[in-house]
Amino acid sequence: MAGTFRTITKAIAKPGKEEALKALMADVAQLACQEEGCLGYELWQGHPNQGEFVGIGEWTDEAAFYRYEKSNSMDEFMREIPGLVSHPPDTQWYKVACNPVRPG
Repeated sequence: MAGTFRTITKAIAKPGKEEALKALMADVAQLACQEEGCLGYELWQGHPNQGEFVGIGEWTDEAAFYRYEKSNSMDEFMREIPGLVSHPPDTQWYKVACNPVRPG
């Protein structure tokens, strides 16, 4: 959707913490979808690296994401995540540059 704002967050679980990280990031996705301005949130798990996760959020604008980023939900996530990941999650922000190109 043109004009929207997307966030892509990548996190890699410590060995043995894959399921705990997956559960935490799934909770984050559910909470994000309850926020005003969130158009959707997907959680992807790596293949074949089952310990790698990517969260893709779509927001009406930057302000909507920043409100969410400062929410209590994100505070809780940031308190829990250090024990589950091998290094801090990486979040990047993007604006749609063109409409999706589809085959055919």
